[in-house]
Amino acid sequence: MARHKMTKGVCRLCSKDTDLSFEHVPPKVTNNKNTKYITLPLEEYYKTDNILDATLKGKKKQGGIGYNSFCRKCNSFLGTNYVPSYEKWVQAGYQLQTNSETAYIKYQITKIEPLKILKHIISMFLAINDNWYLESYPELAEFVSDVNSTTLPKNFRVFTYLNKDGNIRYIQHQTVGDFSSGHIINCSEITFPPYGYVLILDYSNQNIEKLTDITEFKNIGNNENLSINIEIHQLPTHINIPLDYRTKEEIKIAIEKGSKKRNEEL
Repeated sequence: MARHKMTKGVCRLCSKDTDLSFEHVPPKVTNNKNTKYITLPLEEYYKTDNILDATLKGKKKQGGIGYNSFCRKCNSFLGTNYVPSYEKWVQAGYQLQTNSETAYIKYQITKIEPLKILKHIISMFLAINDNWYLESYPELAEFVSDVNSTTLPKNFRVFTYLNKDGNIRYIQHQTVGDFSSGHIINCSEITFPPYGYVLILDYSNQNIEKLTDITEFKNIGNNENLSINIEIHQLPTHINIPLDYRTKEEIKIAIEKGSKKRNEEL
């Protein structure tokens, strides 16, 4: 069993400079107890001609994926107030997974607390991003640290999708260009089956295809007997690039086209 040491740093929730305990992202009770994961700088993906077949090396994490991002008090606060609700949300997600790479599903989840689920999802983004994230967007920590708060500015949007095929993603803040619309998207992404999440900052009504916006969970409140209707896509994550949900076949076609174009230019 892996043992995680305390480290010194700034808590991403209360902003105190103190000892930081290890926070599993997602919670250990959601099948993140013995997960092994290789962290890799995004630029490494652009150094190979065939992303799907490349053997990429990075720093391996064991004993569950997590970060020393919160003090012991805040870690306990998250575990007590939000993790039980988040665990129910995850259990429902596993029941919805299909055998295909892509699918569109409509369903109802019963007896959940949407506000708590949203707060825990945002806490995971605080955990994986660096200190500047807390300093630049204090509204996120303020929203999470108050169990009853429904105050989250409109420029923050949280999207989700189901995930079964592909790779785990832990992508810190990135600026992504949407070539079809010309929009620039500032986002961070976490994918750990059965869900993937995208937190978009400075949101300005961009069209985010195939992602389900769950930001309105903030207005549903905390009532464990609630039932909500969800429409969601199941999407693959074969390469570690934010907002890329191409199937293996689509990626292979793109690689072949790129290779052909380079050969023609030689």
